[in-house]
Parts: sequence; C-alpha cells; structure tokens
Amino acid sequence: MGNQEKRTELAEPAVQVVDQAQLRAVVSTVRHDILDQVSAFGPLAVSDIAGLLGASASSLYYHIEQLLAVGLLVEDGSRPTARKPEKLYSTPARRMRMLEALQDPANHSLIGEQVGAITKRAARDFAQGLRSPHRCTLGEGRNLRFARLMARPDPATLARINAHLDAITTLLEESARGSGERLAFSWIVSPHR
Repeated sequence: MGNQEKRTELAEPAVQVVDQAQLRAVVSTVRHDILDQVSAFGPLAVSDIAGLLGASASSLYYHIEQLLAVGLLVEDGSRPTARKPEKLYSTPARRMRMLEALQDPANHSLIGEQVGAITKRAARDFAQGLRSPHRCTLGEGRNLRFARLMARPDPATLARINAHLDAITTLLEESARGSGERLAFSWIVSPHR
C-alpha cells in the first residue's frame, strides 16, 4: 500500500461502534485482539491472525464467527493455498471507535468491561515486552515504557493532551503497515476524584 492510499484510507471518518451486540462481542479479550490485528494489518487469513496472536487457528474460528455475526469483521476475498483458498477478513473500516457509545450511560457497563480487558491485555503486552530480545528502554528508539501520572490540567492543557493523543493514534495507524517491529500502545485518560 502506497503512502497516498494509506492517507486516503485514514482520512475517511472513523466508524462509530454503538450497537450493543457489537460492544458485547468485544468484551472478549480474544475477539478484541483479533479486531486489533485485523484492523491494523488486514486483510488477514485465520492462519495469519493465529500467528500474530500466538494461538492455534482452530481456537479462533468461534470468535471470528461471532465477530462476523455482529458485523465487526467482513469477508474480504481469499488467497490461494496448496489445498484450498483461504478466506481473508477485514474490519468494515480501518478506523473504528467507541466514542459515541461512551456517551450513552446504557453502554457504560460494557465499556467498563472492555477497559478491564484492555488493561489486562496491556499488562500481558508489557510482560511480553520485558522478555523480548528486541526491547529498548533508552533513547529515541524506546519501545518499552510505562507511566501512571496524576495531574490537574486546565481546559487548555487538557485540550493539548487530547490533541497529542489524537496525533499519536494517527501516527500508530499510519505506521501499522510499516516495516518495523509490532508495537502495542494502550492508554486510559480518566477523571479521578
């Protein structure tokens, strides 16, 4: 994919996931992991997803069927193999968000469960990073770091923080199909009273 195609793809508006069945489907850590991989690196076959997740392909079919049933995955062609063609899967849009779902108090429980799953996944990602021979903890090439910060930003500073997080999100989305090592990035911003 060329830079122009990448820019066009990311310039399209994000699809807002608001359907309760879709929100419920991604409470599963496995299904959330599948969506993360397919959104970033798709279209992918089940064997590709299994390789990225370090799982067996047979353990993923149920979850892929669940994601297809609620419309969070779509079939996106096939590729030839020695035996039979492998189906390829994509997300309905490269950029999928839950910002609108977060506005509805009826979704708060499901979104809270998703955040719990994401934080568990982030802890596993960090533990895996600690064991990685490719980890780098110093300099511009750092790929392993963590922080929990408390602050009292004024509205202008909070706007700047959000702008930076939006920019980081865009950078990560643009680099998903690059040539570097895969990188997991998780963050939560929350009022603390």
